[in-house]
Amino acid sequence: MCDGSRHRFMDPTTANPFLEDVFVDHPANLPGVGRIHHQVFSRVLDSLESLLSDSASHHTSGVGRIFLITAPEAGYGKSHLVARLRDHLGAIATTVVLPFDRSRPVTWPVVLSSVLRQFSGSDRSRPHSVPLIDEVSRFFLSRLVLGALANGTVKERECPEAAARMRSDFASLFARDSPSKILNWVDKRSHDLVRLVDPDFSRKLGMGRSELGFWTHVFVDFNLREENALDRLRGLSNGEARERLLQLLRLTTDYRPVMIVADGLDGFFASESAGMDIADIVNGVRENVSRSVTLVCLNEDVWHSLFETRLPSAWRDRLTTETARLNALPPELAADLVRIRLRRTALSESAANRFIQRLGDDHLWDDAGTSLSPRGVLRQAGALWSTEAANYLREPVAVEEKTVTPPVSIDEPLGLPADEIESFASLQEERPHIAAADPLPPTPPPCRQDPERSAASPVPPASPAAAREPVPETPFPDISPRIRESDLAGIDSIIKDIRGSGKTVMSESPGTPSSESPPLSPVSAPQPQPAQPQPAAATRPTREAAGTTASPVSPPLRPDTREPVTPTFGFPAPFIDSDAPTDTPPAPARRTRPLTRATLEQILTQREKEFLSGPALTLNLERLEGFIRTVGRQHAALGQQEERYPSSRSCCLRWNVRGQSVLTGFESPRNSYFWNHLLQQSLASNRQEKIAAFSHHSEPFDPALFSRFGFSPAVIRAHIDIIEMNDRELAMLYAADLTLREFAATTETEKATQLITLHLDPLWRRMIQPL
Repeated sequence: MCDGSRHRFMDPTTANPFLEDVFVDHPANLPGVGRIHHQVFSRVLDSLESLLSDSASHHTSGVGRIFLITAPEAGYGKSHLVARLRDHLGAIATTVVLPFDRSRPVTWPVVLSSVLRQFSGSDRSRPHSVPLIDEVSRFFLSRLVLGALANGTVKERECPEAAARMRSDFASLFARDSPSKILNWVDKRSHDLVRLVDPDFSRKLGMGRSELGFWTHVFVDFNLREENALDRLRGLSNGEARERLLQLLRLTTDYRPVMIVADGLDGFFASESAGMDIADIVNGVRENVSRSVTLVCLNEDVWHSLFETRLPSAWRDRLTTETARLNALPPELAADLVRIRLRRTALSESAANRFIQRLGDDHLWDDAGTSLSPRGVLRQAGALWSTEAANYLREPVAVEEKTVTPPVSIDEPLGLPADEIESFASLQEERPHIAAADPLPPTPPPCRQDPERSAASPVPPASPAAAREPVPETPFPDISPRIRESDLAGIDSIIKDIRGSGKTVMSESPGTPSSESPPLSPVSAPQPQPAQPQPAAATRPTREAAGTTASPVSPPLRPDTREPVTPTFGFPAPFIDSDAPTDTPPAPARRTRPLTRATLEQILTQREKEFLSGPALTLNLERLEGFIRTVGRQHAALGQQEERYPSSRSCCLRWNVRGQSVLTGFESPRNSYFWNHLLQQSLASNRQEKIAAFSHHSEPFDPALFSRFGFSPAVIRAHIDIIEMNDRELAMLYAADLTLREFAATTETEKATQLITLHLDPLWRRMIQPL
């Protein structure tokens, strides 16, 4: 074999990407195509999130839930679905895999030993975190002391630590290497703490004083003296192991809910007793651990062999209370699955589309009688690649040619009122505003430019009017390039640059010069507009069209119809103020000229004045969430995720900027449970993250509300960012929202969204501003 052939054979971009058709639980394989089995994913996720919101009402009198997840045959993605759920839940819920395989008996001692081993290991979803058994044991000890302080059996002056600190820092206070004396104090007072324990605490855990005393001694020894303190939980009889395991799971779920997984049961096929043993353990957990959700995953042939004919009707009825069947893939999801694997290769986009089209034609994907499973699709693709990959690899990757045209004529710019330039001054506290009477600020450094593009496309000089316009500084270095109407398809580059990519890459449409101009201040006056505007750049493709996986909890759109699937998060209804008729978007008018930035600025300015001259403005958080969510969806570089949390009516928006997560909530500050839970989850995630919230004099947000839950001022300052807004800023947002909804039914929706994004650039910079 020649050297060239050997090199090509070893090239990973030409290797068959479909050889792995059995799921391997590795971060590189997740999340995959998030819309696969979306309904089952959402049902399980909703059940676990409901346990978070109802934590106070879940006592031992309740029962857990069991989902029987079945597939017609192997290869439908059961294990992949479980791994996606585990990674998506992260610190929200603990995942426990039951040790059901033929290498060991199906008994309670084996399960207890496996659970202890999993609790003692590191959590992949939370790097640098302590093992779960450490967290659970320290949380239990802190609850024991806090209960004694609450009922007065222990005086605050006697306790070495304040109650507020034990609530927020229990994981470090009760650690072996902690400088605090609380652990030694609990060791000496453990007998009294258990004897005088709050009856409600004991009843919630389903344990008497003897059981609480046993776990207190185990956890004190484990954290204070030796790790082999857990050895007393090994070598138990079947009945003893059952009781200790159920107690341990109740202690764990007092800290956070548990998702228990029973998968890989194929080895027990045709067993006479395994089905009874498995059902005994699964039903025992369901009946005794109320904050648990158990997933029993199997193929239909295993269900018939192990359970259907071998279980008594009462046990079978408990297993089948909630069933979820994995269905075949529709052709569009099969195409997405293949497209994700093809991205590992050197195939061009057009060659990948031809490859997928060939697969669909050869195997009749669109035929009503065709049943597609993920593994089956991958094997079809693997067979085609092994025989005809060379034909598709020969096609070169298309490179867009850049043409240079003479500069077009421009009109005089439309000036902005001075009050609008100052509209977001209060959002930029780090830098003083530059008044109109002040001297001109120094010229900012030019954007980084490609030398070839700069030489080919000289920058046209700015007009005198634009040069004289005073420019306010922003909390961030100005890195956004001056944008023409025809370059609006590249607005994502601004967001990418903010995220720290270090590059400003503009999408260019054929027939326009590929030049870059000096930076544009976020609130400077609009730039001169062409007298005869060129056609806008090609519409930016949607996430589905580009092959980007949508959030697992976001609704997939059917490509063959305009009707979306019912969303998990309900989009808020348009806000209608009976006292402000101008807030109702008029029917879209027929436009004789293309939309320009100057035209849109005029519309926004007029509507801002109407809002300010109307009834007193109030903060409508639901409306604000809908507007920001709509804009954020247009910019994939932000990585926007829409997340729900207990007791909230709206979703939170998570953006990833410069390695920092920005989690914005839209709940009223009166919903103290929501904000307390949000901060707790953020701290548990170990992310570099801040929580942003909006405040207005009509509904002020006082960060002191977190102090009532025991959070120290230092923790609050390090994680909570309150964005104060005045009437003018609120009017700008409402005007932008109203205008965006007016253009929603027109062909210029995307262009209007991008122009509005530019108009509100200081807001986005304020939202992502580091603490």
